[in-house]
Amino acid sequence: MESEQDKKASAEPQSPQVAAEEQSAASGTPNASRRRVFIGLGVGAVVIIGAALAMQRTPGAPGAGGTVAADITLITSDRADVDCSAAAGVAAYRCGFSDENMPWHGDEQNKLKPFYTTDRHLYLIPGLFLQTALQERVKSEPPEGKPREQLKRFTAKCNLKVAGKVGGVKVRWQTTGAWSNPEEVEVATVIDCKVEG
Repeated sequence: MESEQDKKASAEPQSPQVAAEEQSAASGTPNASRRRVFIGLGVGAVVIIGAALAMQRTPGAPGAGGTVAADITLITSDRADVDCSAAAGVAAYRCGFSDENMPWHGDEQNKLKPFYTTDRHLYLIPGLFLQTALQERVKSEPPEGKPREQLKRFTAKCNLKVAGKVGGVKVRWQTTGAWSNPEEVEVATVIDCKVEG
């Protein structure tokens, strides 16, 4: 049952603007559809502009020849334990294995070894432990005769020069460990390093 107030409201004439808006909303006229399209386009434009601005603020990885500061996490036994396998190299630098079973007998200064930075970026670096700061660390904590778990982890704060990338790289973290799945990894040479920890 309608109340007296409802009867009066339905009997009173509506303003033309209110009536047009109600009719437009009810019937889904082109004006309402256009409005939705413009709102959608506006939201899309804001998202695209925001993503573009965020990408400008995030520096990209340096290309070949670029330099990067890298905090590399190590223990002294990494000099002998870690290794990589790849069919190709960059310039004179090669992994210690051309495949999982074929060692390459190059000099340490040219032998690529895998190392992670503290923010989990993997680099292949030749001759890292030939750096004076790392040689001193190995002398102060020789790895021979100690289990890896007893060696103290430290950070080498290095400046690296990116030399390129190598594809199909497999890495292992111990001489008797399993090889990882192949991936593409950046090769970088050391400019200088200092040790912390």
